[in-house]
Amino acid sequence: MNRGLYIAASGMLTETSRQNIVANNLANVNTTGYKKDIPMSKAFPSMLLHRIHDPRRIFKQFVMDPRPVVGEMGTGVNPDNTAHDFVTPSPYQATGNVLDLALYGDGFFVVQTPTGARYTRNGNFVLDANRNLVTIDGHSVLGKNGPIRIPGSDISIDQEGNVLVNNEFVDGIQIVDFPKPYQLAKIGNSLFVPVDPNTIPQPTITGRMQSGTLEQSNVNVVTEMVNLITITRAYEANQRAVLAQNEATGRAINDIGRLT
Repeated sequence: MNRGLYIAASGMLTETSRQNIVANNLANVNTTGYKKDIPMSKAFPSMLLHRIHDPRRIFKQFVMDPRPVVGEMGTGVNPDNTAHDFVTPSPYQATGNVLDLALYGDGFFVVQTPTGARYTRNGNFVLDANRNLVTIDGHSVLGKNGPIRIPGSDISIDQEGNVLVNNEFVDGIQIVDFPKPYQLAKIGNSLFVPVDPNTIPQPTITGRMQSGTLEQSNVNVVTEMVNLITITRAYEANQRAVLAQNEATGRAINDIGRLT
């Protein structure tokens, strides 16, 4: 087995995986509440190399091994988990729509899906035909007493999430948080679910709400384009290593083999 060929090939596969993640970030640069993904990779166990076939000498009945250690050699790399960036702040955009809600600080909105409660930072909410507060995908937004229904047209929502309709209190929008660092998985449409299904969300203490505003994606286009260029260069370097290994193998077979 040509070890160098496989090491370089593992690098190419890893860079391809990283490229897909960065491309997905760029595709969601305008997605409300989107948190960018960070590709993670891990190295295979390294090998300790030393010279062999050096002469050994015996000193006072002890075998002296003069063969020096050459050093460690990496054996390749493999894509690992994908982290979600909840640290980089997101810009906010004023919309003037009272049903557009943005969270400042920690916390998540809770929405009811066919597979259970899910969590999001996307506060782009609307009213359905029954005047229930829902996401743009039709999932009910949960308040402290369940799904929120808004029976009137004069709507106001304060920073605590209290919903007033015609100056009467209807319900409080539920905002929860999880232990940090967040162990959440994406399931699409800016929705998250705990990696551990037994994790119980807790009411947030620091989070507050702003009506008429939306939290934008925290993807920085310039940074992601630089990452994309870096990935391309790394892929090309591994590709050249594969070609060099292939050429060396060909010479060993065709040239050296003829001389023996």
